[in-house]
Amino acid sequence: MEHNDRVRSEHTFKGGRARKGLKTAAIITGIILVVELVGGWLSGSLALMADAGHMATDFLALLISYLALLFSSKPSTEQRSYGYFRLEIIAALINGVVLCITALFVTIEAWKRISLPKEIETIQMLVFGIVGLLANAFNAIQLRKEKNNSVNVKAAYTHILSDLAGSFGVVGGAVLIGLTGLMILDSLISFFIALLIVRSALNIIKEAVNVLMESVPNDLNIREIEQTLLHFDHVGSIHDLHVWALTSGVNALSCHLRVDDLHEGQKLLASIHRELKEKYNIDHVTIQLEDATYHRET
Repeated sequence: MEHNDRVRSEHTFKGGRARKGLKTAAIITGIILVVELVGGWLSGSLALMADAGHMATDFLALLISYLALLFSSKPSTEQRSYGYFRLEIIAALINGVVLCITALFVTIEAWKRISLPKEIETIQMLVFGIVGLLANAFNAIQLRKEKNNSVNVKAAYTHILSDLAGSFGVVGGAVLIGLTGLMILDSLISFFIALLIVRSALNIIKEAVNVLMESVPNDLNIREIEQTLLHFDHVGSIHDLHVWALTSGVNALSCHLRVDDLHEGQKLLASIHRELKEKYNIDHVTIQLEDATYHRET
C-alpha cells in the first residue's frame, strides 16, 4: 500500500500542474467560443462557425479532462483497488468520439453551402479569426509541457492544436476570400477543419483504446524488458509476462520467473523492481518466483 500511495502521490503532483493548465485553457476557450459564435453569425462565415463548433467540443473536452484529473487523484477503495486512474482514459475516449461527431456535422453543412454559397463579411471574419488564433496559441503553450504526462492532457492539447490550425485556416480564408471574392473557399476551409478534427480524434481514440485493452505502452518494448529480466543472476526463464498501463505514465508488469535458487531469487526482487522503474518507468511490479529445479524434475 505504501508503494501504491507513492505512485499515486507522484501522479497527483503531475496532475495538479496539468489541472491548472486545463482550467486556464477551459476558461479562455469558453470566452473565445462565444466570441467566434457571434463573429460567425455577424460575418456569415461557416468556417468561423465551424471553428466555433470545434471550440465548443474543445471546451467540453477540457472540462471533462479537468474533472477526470480531479477525480483520478482520489484514493483507492475496497472496490477499486487501483483507484480512479482510468477516468482519464475514459475522458480521452469520450473526447475523441465527440470530435468525430463534430466533424460529421461540419462536413454536412459545408457540402450544403457549396451549392448555396452565402455572402461573407471578410473583415469581421478576419478579426474574429485572429482573436481565436491568439487564444488557441496561448492555450497550446499552457498545455505543451504537461502533454507527455497524461493521455487525457495530450487529448486536450491535440484539440487545441487542431483548433490552432483551424484558426489559421479561418484567417487565411478571410484574406483569400477578400482578395478573390470566391465564397466557396469558406466551405473548402470548413472541409479542411473537419479533416483536422477527424485526424486528431482517431489518434486520441486509438491511444485510449490501447490503454483500455491493456496493450503494451507504445514507448515500451516487451522483448527488451524480457531480456532485461533474463540477464539477472539465477533467472533461467520467464513466462506469462504482461506489461500494461493503468493510465498515462503509470505502467504495470506481472510475470513468472523460474530461478535456480528461490532464496537467492528473493534477494533479487528489490534490484529487479529498481531496474524496471529506472529503465522503463514501471511502477507496479508483481513477480511470481518458481523453482526451476522442481520443474525439471516434474
